[in-house]
Amino acid sequence: MKTLRYSLGIVLVAVGLSLGATTPAAAQQRANFTQEFGGSTVLLTTGDTLRGPLALHRNEDVIRLTMPDNTVNTLSAVAVQSFAVKGQQADRRNYYDDFYDARSGYYYGSPYYNMPPRPRRERVDTSLVRVFRTYRWNHDNDYSDFKSPAFFEQLSGGPNILLRREALVERAVNNGPMYGGYGYNPYGVPRTSYYREIKDAFYLGLPSGNVLPLRNPKKDLLAAFRQQAKQIEQYAKDNKLDFSDPRELAFIVNYANSLQPKP
Repeated sequence: MKTLRYSLGIVLVAVGLSLGATTPAAAQQRANFTQEFGGSTVLLTTGDTLRGPLALHRNEDVIRLTMPDNTVNTLSAVAVQSFAVKGQQADRRNYYDDFYDARSGYYYGSPYYNMPPRPRRERVDTSLVRVFRTYRWNHDNDYSDFKSPAFFEQLSGGPNILLRREALVERAVNNGPMYGGYGYNPYGVPRTSYYREIKDAFYLGLPSGNVLPLRNPKKDLLAAFRQQAKQIEQYAKDNKLDFSDPRELAFIVNYANSLQPKP
């Protein structure tokens, strides 16, 4: 029995260490988040176009473009009008989509032992073309008039465009209700572990160039289309569309745009 507990402890320590930070202060904080793509087309504010493999540094709103001569061109959002990417490279070191599912069944007594599986995020589609546009943004500080250029992913058509920003966040999890606090439990497993996941934040890009945050996507979107709110809500209900799902929310925004009076 002692040997079995020792083995389980080794497995769980390895899982806990592979998930990132090990200090309570890092819980629910943004982690450095970089995504790499095999190809891109970048339209600069000067009107020039560049192409090549691209790395998107999300926290800094910076892209690093590898040129044909293997030199690297670093560009901030202020220099970029828009860019399209494809061939996303999966990096399992950055995040763990199915953290709770992976923990289920490791040992009886785990708070996730009999927990139903969480909905999975969409898997990386290397053939998908993703479009990013630059908007001036107050970084969700509603009390500040200062805005700086930032990258937003375009998810719908216009004139009101559904936008998304992804962030990598670190969260804490307790390794069992009977092992509260910090330190290690009897299996040699840290009582508090940390994992990383991607968090979506949605926005509405308005024809004026302003960015409207959709902190509560359903409530805020219906408020933005107040005159058509009942029609939009009924459309979502009839088609079983989820306001928190990126793809389905894009359908809802496209429908909302179709209800707008033509200029």
